[in-house]
Amino acid sequence: MSEAILSFETDNYIIILRENALEIDLKEGIRAFLEYLFEEHKTVKRILGWVIGGLFPQDIFIDNIVRAFLSPEGEVIIKVRSRRGTKKVTIPELSPSQGTRLVNAINSLIGKKRKK
Repeated sequence: MSEAILSFETDNYIIILRENALEIDLKEGIRAFLEYLFEEHKTVKRILGWVIGGLFPQDIFIDNIVRAFLSPEGEVIIKVRSRRGTKKVTIPELSPSQGTRLVNAINSLIGKKRKK
């Protein structure tokens, strides 16, 4: 896995931006265990992916991000390409300065990928 470009830890999440993906991980509890099980064991993901995929945040690959921006309320919103079109993902629990740094870093990575 590539080195972290930017990372934040909130009360409930660990958010890590890498060159190829944005990881949003739960810190503790049963949902965190299920997330670990889902991400680390590909057989479980193949079998139960469509059932439990919506229960916890998943990694977002930079190639699938259309753009990142701040909402009027200061929340980080990421537009992501999916099989069903484009969806918006809200990144939780970031301060305004953290949100601005994350949006700038994501948009910078998107720009670099598009130039290649």
